[in-house]
Amino acid sequence: MFTDNFINQSLIFLIVFGMGFLSVSVLWNDRKSKINQIFAGWALLSLFWIIFGYLSNSLQNASSLNFMRLRFGAVSLFYIFAYFFSIFIYQKNKTPIFLDILVIFSSFIFFILSVFTPFIIKDVSMEQWGVNTIFGDLALIFFIGIIILTFLVVILLVKGYRFSSLEEKARVNYFLIGAFIFILMNLIFNIVFPLMGTYKYYQFGDYAALPLFMLIAYAIVKREFFGIRVILTQALVFVIAILLLLQAVSAQDLLEFSWKVVLFLVFSYFGYLLIQSVVREIKQKAELQRLYEEVDRLSRAKSEFLSIASHQLRTPLTAIKGYISMLLEGTYGQVKGKPRPPLEKVYQSNERLIDLINDLLNISRIESGTLKIEARKVSLESMISSLIDEMKIKADQRKLYIKWEKLASLPEISADAGKLRQVILNIIDNCIKYTDQGGITIKSGLNSVSSKYPNGSILIQVLDTGAGMTQEEIKKMFESFTRGEAGEKKDTSGLGLGLYIAKKFSELHGGRVWAESEGKGKGSKFFIELPIK
Repeated sequence: MFTDNFINQSLIFLIVFGMGFLSVSVLWNDRKSKINQIFAGWALLSLFWIIFGYLSNSLQNASSLNFMRLRFGAVSLFYIFAYFFSIFIYQKNKTPIFLDILVIFSSFIFFILSVFTPFIIKDVSMEQWGVNTIFGDLALIFFIGIIILTFLVVILLVKGYRFSSLEEKARVNYFLIGAFIFILMNLIFNIVFPLMGTYKYYQFGDYAALPLFMLIAYAIVKREFFGIRVILTQALVFVIAILLLLQAVSAQDLLEFSWKVVLFLVFSYFGYLLIQSVVREIKQKAELQRLYEEVDRLSRAKSEFLSIASHQLRTPLTAIKGYISMLLEGTYGQVKGKPRPPLEKVYQSNERLIDLINDLLNISRIESGTLKIEARKVSLESMISSLIDEMKIKADQRKLYIKWEKLASLPEISADAGKLRQVILNIIDNCIKYTDQGGITIKSGLNSVSSKYPNGSILIQVLDTGAGMTQEEIKKMFESFTRGEAGEKKDTSGLGLGLYIAKKFSELHGGRVWAESEGKGKGSKFFIELPIK
């Protein structure tokens, strides 16, 4: 069975080690940070408060009075740090300068009265349960002052919490719970009970530092309040260094002492380097996270802008298309002679603008995740045949052939006809744009069952005899707003969105798109693979 004294000593050791190590670690992590400096002072004064209380109760001799006075002196100064910590823990917390001066001044007065005069602690007496404190004439004023300072800290914490950001609230929730327990237990065991004449439970107020320490440690793990990896690394290095130093001190001869000291020094140096490397890594990770969040924010802003701009532009373009179409059809009278060709060019340019706007709308929907598939049974053979008839006019204008080789009969699949049509159309259109002579060959066939496609898949190949691509261009081919060297020279009107949209639309159907080329001037091959379902 453990004795009460052993349990008490174990608790004191745990609290002292924990609070001391935490204060040093936090200060080491960022010595220039005000909140870290204040926290370190707050934790160290809590440590002195506990140590002096333990010594005054354990020694039970003439020194007990001095340690008890030092204990109350530490309590007095403790509230300076607690006050400023409750201010600086929030970014927007501010207090009048006269209030700051009043808190500092009153705390120092209490410190002087507690340590150097009998007005707060008059004497101590030895009782069976421990040391009994005999209070002086100004003890009541001291306790009232401490209560006022405590409520001031609580008010600042609550006020700052109400107006803080969600991120700040998440960071201090656990600390606030620990602070509440700490304050409540000290009010009960260190103020209320002594005022009622009961002193033997005062150590429980000191032990309140344990839940406070545990909750702050949990906040570190959960919210990375002070950098858990740095603190754990420091703890490991510190413990091993202490063990090595104890081994050196307990050496039996000079030789053993010498090499153990050297080992201690070498480990301390490399341990310091290890801690510094962990600190640098965490700072780099935090910076990368910040940059990622900034990029994500800009990406969302870009998508929102594209969506709004596209909607606003499509409405007048649709109206322009309608009026030009009616002019060409003779709704307002026949248009003949010289005016007709320019109107037809305006109509074609307007059509290209509408296509670009639709591409931008598709991009914004893809990136925002709002694009949906409206699946129904689709005949790919009918779709490819229709597309070849549509694109044949454009191919004839460039004096290119376009042909279709059916390697197998294609079954109907469940798909969004409009989006699937755009996948094939964009790739055929891309091949026509960048082919000067020869033509386009479309092949369609079936692939066997695989783990990815348990019902098999349809493979559509679009081969051209055009400019070809390098491997670097192939890697970037299906990225948004990216165009190859041939695209930048031959077709300056595009935005580089067609293949990106084709890739995304095929992926929405559970398929994939890729390209191959043997190099510049050797043509390109595009592949569309779609699951049968």
